[in-house]
Amino acid sequence: MENIPILLQHSGEWDDNNNFINFHVDAILIKTYWKFEQLLREIAKQLQKDSKTIVIQYAIAQGYPPITICSDMSVSVYMELKKSSAGMTTLPLMYTLECVDERCTGRLKASSLRASNLFKVTDFNYVHSCLTDKRFCSQKQVVSAFVAAVVQDKLVDPKIIYTPTDIQRDIQKAYGMDLSYMQAWRSKEKAMQLLRGKPSESYKKMPTYLYMLEYANPGSDKFYTSHMQLLIRKMMHRGSGSSGSSEKPMKKERECALYQTCMMTNFRKSQKQIKEVYFMLARAYTVEEFNRHMAELEAIDSRVKTYLMDIGYDKWSRAHSKANRIMTMTSNIAESVNATNKHARDLPVVNLLDFMTTLIQKWNYTNRKDVVESFMKIGVMYEKILSDNTILSQTMTVLPSTEFLHLVIDGQTRNTVRLHEKNCTCGRFQLDDIPCPHAMAIIQKFHMDSYKYCSDYYNIDYLLKTMRYQ
Repeated sequence: MENIPILLQHSGEWDDNNNFINFHVDAILIKTYWKFEQLLREIAKQLQKDSKTIVIQYAIAQGYPPITICSDMSVSVYMELKKSSAGMTTLPLMYTLECVDERCTGRLKASSLRASNLFKVTDFNYVHSCLTDKRFCSQKQVVSAFVAAVVQDKLVDPKIIYTPTDIQRDIQKAYGMDLSYMQAWRSKEKAMQLLRGKPSESYKKMPTYLYMLEYANPGSDKFYTSHMQLLIRKMMHRGSGSSGSSEKPMKKERECALYQTCMMTNFRKSQKQIKEVYFMLARAYTVEEFNRHMAELEAIDSRVKTYLMDIGYDKWSRAHSKANRIMTMTSNIAESVNATNKHARDLPVVNLLDFMTTLIQKWNYTNRKDVVESFMKIGVMYEKILSDNTILSQTMTVLPSTEFLHLVIDGQTRNTVRLHEKNCTCGRFQLDDIPCPHAMAIIQKFHMDSYKYCSDYYNIDYLLKTMRYQ
């Protein structure tokens, strides 16, 4: 039961003088009674190589041709030589790749160049004497780890939809390998785990993430915490179907959502007609215009008016709003963000926060760049409104009363404009905080500065302040 220490010289090559060079060294303990298969299996286990690729050879003296160990008898001979010569402690090895057909002459021999990742091919016969179907038809196998490594780059962007069917097609096209749907699905799941990790691990990173966020941007931690708590409460509220809430902003959003839901269910038959009139109703600038559209809506379905009255006109009507919203019908940015991040919602929480951070940074950079490079005095959107109102004012007649009080005739309608108060009977001037077509008719007639009557918040300088770096 004696153990014999053996030094393994492997991944080298024999030179012209029968010396084994450019090798690596490892070591094992072998039993004197081992047979060839046991020796081969132990060497393969130690070197973490396939036993089929290992050729065992040794030299009894310097310059002697190597002797190959390939049977139980040759192992026994080596053992006896080892016992009689204590200095013979090496088993030089080299690797050979052979064709699956034992009768084929195709093969490749290679060895690594010292400790580098480069390999030197010492013998290569690329001409196969076997049949093609022997090599290609039954030998191709693929594992999920390999496929996951191949396809993971296509799953980095959450907006890209890459299905198991796509994986089957791409692997077949690139490697000629046929995957089952389940193999492709498992490969995709493994690739997703390689990229994103496990959700539980992501939640463990949250304290560190919030700490670094607070460190880089003081005050951000409280902001994130409060907004995440509000988001969770909203999700729980919507999921439970509860009708009560202690959050006033949530109540307002709920009523708006309830309106949209009711329009799609209770008034399904006339939904298209109602939708068109409703938006005209919501965007009406004066109460008179509002009442006119309400009469149209009531003629379509009288139940709608009662429903909208119960909600409260001030919740959704521009004309009845208790505050000047200045062209902003809603401040619920969550809806805009939800439309953008729907593809990223399956990401782990830290990855999702990184996605949102990158998204906001991109928006801020793009908007700031557009403003900085602009040659206009006000924002692009407001410049277009001024331009459109100027075109509409071309056919209007201006009758001055005082320096700041004018009557503007537009066909059959008459509107009174008070420039110094930024007010017009059409309602647009004071609500949009930008000259309406009637005001523009006066400004054009007397060659006045239209930008003077625009809100300061439309100014380029103010737009830059909203996106300034802290």
